Amino acid sequence: RMRLVSCLLLALCSSLVLGQEDTDDFALGFEVMVMEWVGSILDNSTESGFYTEFDSYLTTELEQSFCFDIAEECTDSEYLGCACTNAFKEQGDTCAKMPCAVYKFLYKELADILVDFLADILAEQGTMNLEQGIEILGSNVYVPLMSIFCNCTPGIYEATFQCIRNYDGDILEESGMGAMYRVIVGMLDLDSMQNIMAALLEPHCQPADGVDGENFCFDKFAKMFTTWGAMMDNTFKPFVGTKSCDAFKRVKSEFMRFGKMMDSPNMNVKKILKSYVALEKKIMCNSKCQETMLNPSTAAAHRTYLGYTRSTNWLTT
Repeated sequence: RMRLVSCLLLALCSSLVLGQEDTDDFALGFEVMVMEWVGSILDNSTESGFYTEFDSYLTTELEQSFCFDIAEECTDSEYLGCACTNAFKEQGDTCAKMPCAVYKFLYKELADILVDFLADILAEQGTMNLEQGIEILGSNVYVPLMSIFCNCTPGIYEATFQCIRNYDGDILEESGMGAMYRVIVGMLDLDSMQNIMAALLEPHCQPADGVDGENFCFDKFAKMFTTWGAMMDNTFKPFVGTKSCDAFKRVKSEFMRFGKMMDSPNMNVKKILKSYVALEKKIMCNSKCQETMLNPSTAAAHRTYLGYTRSTNWLTT
């Protein structure tokens, strides 16, 4: 998933700096790259839909670790580790079942979703349809996973970082990486990282329209991401101007600044997050583009995100 996100970021950056002929060539190359990568991990002859080695890994290795019995004491866990298992148990039954829910989604749903994604994003050869592709990923990957995560907040933050602090999966010592792992973790500011995780996820888990219940803001965020997919499509089109509200061409400098920070060998999380907020403000809050950008779903998601970051003052963490 992270590789796919990186590909989309690379595609957008390239469309902003290349000429139209070069952009067309890059778009075709990007299309081939996505097709080859997604195609390489799929195999419709396996139960999960992924290639044989990964399918075997899912069924023989991961399931036992992630789908643990919440009533039994953990004495051995190859990948999740007993410290992590117990951390999720401490947050109650709903959170204790979260790792298995994520595993089952990965095993039973994800491959079919990627098949649909591949068919839609490359519906017409030589023309990427990112709006359709992101709509599929938003509705079928982001929304189900956020539904799982949001039902475990705020416990998911504490459990996740207890896992990191005290990780004891058998694979760590078997690989001979235990001592190195503990040194690296000891160098990290995990409290600040936990606050950042909460700040990034919490806006998506706010009650929709301010009403507590089962409806969360992630539904509105999914629609906002689809809008951004359409803007990415327009960014590749030669007839869309550099000041058009319907494309990312108008935020070239902010996007390139954000891309450079992401690519920096001395990555500064605080600066990256500030750069991202500045980028989103420029996209959403330009006075000339209010009519275009302030559709109900996009505006609601944006207000929730920026409102939460201001109220928690998380950028000063």
